[in-house]
Amino acid sequence: MTKTVSGHQAIKSWSSSLLAARVIPGTRISLRTRRSCLPLFLHLAARLDEEVKPLSKRNTWSYNYRAIRMGAAVSDHSGYAIDCWSDGIGAHTWPSKMPATKARKISRILEEYRTKDGRYVFLWGASSIAPGVIYKGPTHKTKAGNDPMHFAIAKGITTRDLMRVRKDMKLRLNGTVR
Repeated sequence: MTKTVSGHQAIKSWSSSLLAARVIPGTRISLRTRRSCLPLFLHLAARLDEEVKPLSKRNTWSYNYRAIRMGAAVSDHSGYAIDCWSDGIGAHTWPSKMPATKARKISRILEEYRTKDGRYVFLWGASSIAPGVIYKGPTHKTKAGNDPMHFAIAKGITTRDLMRVRKDMKLRLNGTVR
């Protein structure tokens, strides 16, 4: 079984029954991820769209089975990651194109996605040394790794964890709150 860079089971085919696609609430943009991840990604993306900066179809995407850009491992985009604002605040750049005010907003949003035992659900591709990044969950540690458009399921987070967090947050399958 092929694993992603974060240790999740890579989904190799667009037609896999493990994948699902839905529209981000309040937008016309679809995301395709592992079925168990999708409600949390939809909720996160809707919040990013509303509270940080509007998303667009042009630069918001998700599933793509491929190698990572900086190595030979399989990308978390194999069912476990989304990218937002890839031609704006995103992409591997230093200094970061992400304004510190937006980094603080994203950090505060991401802090809310945690398991009952305190583990963070999301890895954020931003560098922990980028201005405004206050997120205590997993991030990149170097300037070269700065990729603030990237949001992935953190290493060690299981399907069971995702389902419990979704239930605790009272999220429907479409990413809206009950």
